[in-house]
Amino acid sequence: MPNKELFVEHIGVVTITRNRQATRFKIMIRPDGRIRVTIPWLASFRSGEEFLKQHHKWITETKEKLAQRPVTTKLIQPGLLFTTRNYQYHISPAAVTNLHIRYARKDNQVHFEYPQNINIEAKEIQERLTLMIEHVLRFDAKIYLPGRITELAKDLGYTFQKVTIKNNKTNWGSCSSLKNINLNLHLMRLNDRLIDYIIVHELVHTIIPNHGPHFKATMLNHFQDMGELDKELKKTSTGFGSISKM
Repeated sequence: MPNKELFVEHIGVVTITRNRQATRFKIMIRPDGRIRVTIPWLASFRSGEEFLKQHHKWITETKEKLAQRPVTTKLIQPGLLFTTRNYQYHISPAAVTNLHIRYARKDNQVHFEYPQNINIEAKEIQERLTLMIEHVLRFDAKIYLPGRITELAKDLGYTFQKVTIKNNKTNWGSCSSLKNINLNLHLMRLNDRLIDYIIVHELVHTIIPNHGPHFKATMLNHFQDMGELDKELKKTSTGFGSISKM
């Protein structure tokens, strides 16, 4: 049985999930308040419950903060959406009959064009634009991230099996016990320093599976400005609403 669901007083519904790729315990709080605890495949559900108890205070405080936040939906609007190291992403009304992607290769720009006579805030248009943007962002990420992780692994003396680009909803990256690394395609929205920081984070996990003192010391050896990078990273969302504690 890979899942166990329980109700915890003052916290709510909690799902404990065994994951074959998980190398450490992790808590995620979803926007609706539900909580998921991910544990390694061979770990017991009881150990997951103990981990949950240890972080009871963090969970309750975080849920209180989430409850105080105004509920807002960030809509895609016309104009410059964001810039990656390869392209500028623009949203533009145009004389087109359907949603359209236009590349201005000379200026390294991508224009996501929509019919100028429709409401861009319509749910269907927002959903279709999101899919189109993520499609191009995946292509963008595959141009850069596999080569960059290979360079950093070689320079720093790490090895990994393979790298996969995913549209992760709750994290920037992950590393399995088999040294397979997943990188979030939304990394391309970050600056080069943060991209390298996250990549090295996962490379360090190929030899240190947890976030203990040894892991932190190793990361600090690679990034003396680790504290500032963590603060900067916390200001940036993967584009999804869940909050996680690793």
